Amino acid sequence: MPTVIYDQECALGRSDTDSISSEEEDKQDPNEYTKLQETEAELSTSRERQSSNPFWNTPYGLIGIRFGFLTLWVSLLTFIWVVLALLCKAYRGSNAGVDVEPISLDKLVNITELNLQTGFQIESGKQRMREYEFNITHGWAAPSGVRKKMVLVNGQSPGPLIEVNTGDTVRVRVNNHLPDESTTIHWHGIHQRNTTWMDGVAGISQCGIPPGKSFTYEYQIIDQRGTFWYHAHSKVQYTDGLYGPIVVHDPDERLPPDTEMTDERIIFMGGSFHAYGEDLLEIHHPHDHTNPLQNHAIRLRLINHSSFTSLYFTIDSHPELTIIEIDGVEVTPITVPGVYINIGQRYSILVTPLPTTTGSFIMRATLPKSCFLPYVPYSSSILESVNYQGTALLSYSPSLPNNNTTTTITPHNPNNITIPKKCTDLPFSLPIPLRPIPAYPLDDAHPSKNTHEINFQFQQAGPVNRIFINRTSYSPLPTTAQLWLSLSQSFTGDAGGYNNWNFPLNQQVLLLPDPNKTVQIVINSRDIMEHPFHLHGHTFQIVAWGPGEFNAGGSNPNTTWNLQNPMRRDTLTIPGLSHVVIRFLADNPGIWALHCHVAWHMEAGMLVTFLERPEDLKRLVHDMDPSTRELSRSFCADEGVDTNNIKENTELSRSN
Repeated sequence: MPTVIYDQECALGRSDTDSISSEEEDKQDPNEYTKLQETEAELSTSRERQSSNPFWNTPYGLIGIRFGFLTLWVSLLTFIWVVLALLCKAYRGSNAGVDVEPISLDKLVNITELNLQTGFQIESGKQRMREYEFNITHGWAAPSGVRKKMVLVNGQSPGPLIEVNTGDTVRVRVNNHLPDESTTIHWHGIHQRNTTWMDGVAGISQCGIPPGKSFTYEYQIIDQRGTFWYHAHSKVQYTDGLYGPIVVHDPDERLPPDTEMTDERIIFMGGSFHAYGEDLLEIHHPHDHTNPLQNHAIRLRLINHSSFTSLYFTIDSHPELTIIEIDGVEVTPITVPGVYINIGQRYSILVTPLPTTTGSFIMRATLPKSCFLPYVPYSSSILESVNYQGTALLSYSPSLPNNNTTTTITPHNPNNITIPKKCTDLPFSLPIPLRPIPAYPLDDAHPSKNTHEINFQFQQAGPVNRIFINRTSYSPLPTTAQLWLSLSQSFTGDAGGYNNWNFPLNQQVLLLPDPNKTVQIVINSRDIMEHPFHLHGHTFQIVAWGPGEFNAGGSNPNTTWNLQNPMRRDTLTIPGLSHVVIRFLADNPGIWALHCHVAWHMEAGMLVTFLERPEDLKRLVHDMDPSTRELSRSFCADEGVDTNNIKENTELSRSN
């Protein structure tokens, strides 16, 4: 939410909002002084009209008016003084311990980590413990040249790099030093196998970590590799800087043959991408590298951290970018002119050095305005002045010799499918996972209850425009979490098309009771906008899609199916007025969110949860570390349930 603060220099701070509009709202209106002059002129004119009244010309009238004005000004000044004093007091209280001067960019952005020049040893089979400590604080910084209040991790944004190997265990102690806000951290794309309470979603997998308290997240990276990220999942805190990268290495990662990556870089882009674009000049200039880049490629790990904007990534004079990884899934190389990246999505691309290996080239993250028009039209003079894009430089070292030999990668594009340049993912049939998995089959002989259809649309709820999934507009639970509420319930009987169980009416929890059976979720968009949907706890298969709504049984002639080796990812773009069908296996007991990753849409109700194998979940919670369980429970203000009395031998729901 916008905030207004007051400092001792008596200069009112301007409202800060997230996303692309933040720069515009942080700038003063250049016509503000002119408007004030016009207002003053209007006042003068009105006073001239008032002088035609004989009363104004009398001494008594003048005295009376002057006295009245004096009284008014004294009262007004007194009121302003009281308000400013209160604001100053509140400002000092809410920013105790926060530097008044903004953090410099060299301290705000950790170049070494984003360069992946950490000396990390890539290995397999060791299963090491990787430990981190995150101190969450407020700080003042000016990443876009406009000083603003941010939420930082160890004084930086993006936060510290988490770099691990497949099979490692990650342990992160989070110390919440925010004076008046709770917080959580979600590990975006990490499956959290058998550790759903570490998923970091306020009101679902845990209650927020209160101010002054600490919580340790611990989870293992099981059979995953690639590019991920973490971010706050409490209100919209990641909008203000609480996010960071996760890179999972694997010596057996499947990359294009005969290609050696000389360098890797992490590129965060989003509403604040332009804020530190100038600083990225250094990120893309190799240091202490004397090996020529011919027959090699540079891997750029792209992450969209925005809370509102999708982006189209290109590099000048580089008409071919090769996609090799999508949301942690290796794919057959796809050569594209640019990459459309929606919120929460990740892509790894290979950039082949040009025959002339010197010079700098502009990287562009462009806002595709057509994604939101005409529903949310943009009219921003500031964004217009930068052509609606953030920029950075890709620089080749001048010390490298010129060489006409470059890496050749055979692209994948059967039948010359047109690659979209904006406002949609790659055609769902185009990416081919290099670790093939056929579509999980539906058991027609023994139909599973793991199938659901969800429909979303904007609806007016009184004076507020909210978003409903089926019959529910989600709001986070303020004093407890769905995880704890689920432990005392018996999820038996037929759920039917809709069942709220014993959750509050602003929660929709869909049951996935049948273990290791296929889950099929149909998502129907009844909205004109595209939306990036992210699923926690699983990587899903995209098995069907098409315009309009999905017909029962898949009889819609406009539905396209792909059951051979469908693309797998955890965040996909659902076009407006269309449907998408996803599948995954119910092999990870827990409570998992599916939501639009536009932060404002999620806050407006665009979230639903899946309760997967609730009886298995109860046993997992019973067997978890008691001190961790009780600490997490202590963050909630409700009476809840006695987790120590959960029966260890709870029967499997639908086990047979």
